[in-house]
Amino acid sequence: MAGRAEAASNGGRTANRLLQVLRLFAREESLTAERIAERTGIPVSTVYRLLAHLTEFDFVRRSPAGPMYAAGPVAVQFAERYRSEALLRTTIGPRLARLSQESGELAAYLVPVGTEALCVDAVEGLRLLRCCYSRGATQPLLRGATAQAILACLPEERRQAVYAAYDLSPEQVGDLEAEHEQVRREGVAVSEGALDEGVWGASSPVLDADGVLGGAVTVMAPAARSTHHRRYYVRLVREAARDLSGGTF
Repeated sequence: MAGRAEAASNGGRTANRLLQVLRLFAREESLTAERIAERTGIPVSTVYRLLAHLTEFDFVRRSPAGPMYAAGPVAVQFAERYRSEALLRTTIGPRLARLSQESGELAAYLVPVGTEALCVDAVEGLRLLRCCYSRGATQPLLRGATAQAILACLPEERRQAVYAAYDLSPEQVGDLEAEHEQVRREGVAVSEGALDEGVWGASSPVLDADGVLGGAVTVMAPAARSTHHRRYYVRLVREAARDLSGGTF
């Protein structure tokens, strides 16, 4: 009986420690094992064992850029489900539906999660479009209008962490920073074929009352079909972002 009680006690302590670690990833974009140990008081050797378990089941993933850990696919799915439910109680869903109706194209809302952009809601246009933006899908915060709209409005430290994660050269970082300055100035980013061949997109950042990024609104359309409507689509996506930002853009 004593052995069984001790095993139960150890199991409960491990579960508590796992939850402590997971809770940190709800607050931080990425962490090292040493930083987790500092924040939780858990021995670093134990932290590594916990991270191994969480990585095995996709709650946490290790960054290819170094000894950093971030939320994994399963954790992102939890976040996506939470955000999807929250969207039902906000103006985002109806505003996306209006944007899709006005443009006749796919409209989506994405948020930054670590070094990726997560699509939390998408509304198909009158004509279906095959592209990478579907609800729950993630894409690297690296290429395309949405990535640039989001990156442009992230704090410097977070942008640099994304650049490091994708091992970008100083020249590549310089080019992106120039693009981001233009996005901040104009309130919109555009791209063609960056993620899906033959697809054009326009994206505008959504900011809260304090100017903190919440996400980005995007319209995507076949490049050939959008040729004569791009200025109109840009205006629509900026208006949608402005409405959701409370008039920021």
